[in-house]
Amino acid sequence: MPKSEEIISTLHSLSNNYSFVAILWHAIVIVFAIMLMTKWNPSNRLMGVLISLPLFSVAVFAWIAGNPFNGTLFSIMGLLTIIFGLRGSLEYVSISSPPFFIIGVLMIIFGFVYPHFLNTDTFMKYLYSSPLGLVPCPTLSLLIGIILIFNGSGSNAISITFIIFGLFYGLFGVFKLGVHLDIGLLLGTLTLIVKYVLTIKSPAG
Repeated sequence: MPKSEEIISTLHSLSNNYSFVAILWHAIVIVFAIMLMTKWNPSNRLMGVLISLPLFSVAVFAWIAGNPFNGTLFSIMGLLTIIFGLRGSLEYVSISSPPFFIIGVLMIIFGFVYPHFLNTDTFMKYLYSSPLGLVPCPTLSLLIGIILIFNGSGSNAISITFIIFGLFYGLFGVFKLGVHLDIGLLLGTLTLIVKYVLTIKSPAG
């Protein structure tokens, strides 16, 4: 595993040298949100597959930046998510209860404007080019928000996958890299754990 300084340097480099990729992902998220608000209702299967795409983006750019650790882990996570997604039902996604919906929205906002690694003197730039799809924590935060809102695309396996990786990268970011902002990812992951426990304990789960 690379040293903390090397990892942070790589994340800074990705965030600033490939900001056009982050801008593209921001645009995709906005279009996705607009489609959902205009009554588009995807299936659990399709949602599971779509969730995997930003993971592969992080993996690709980790390999490009010479970070095989993140490249390998996000490749594995992307493959697991798309496999579990393809096993999902063709039923429409369902919306979570209000507490999880609200936290999910907050996680999406947090990942969307993640104010770290990007060199800028204006907050406005975070609104469209924070390192979404390039750096692990904002990407995981946004996707966990989507999972919280849409009941994990009906897949406990997807929820478990994001719990494992969310805990790892949240703890790694806070305690190994000293990025205290990643506490947000940890809180979102803990919320997902609570939701998962309630799901498996409920009669329908």
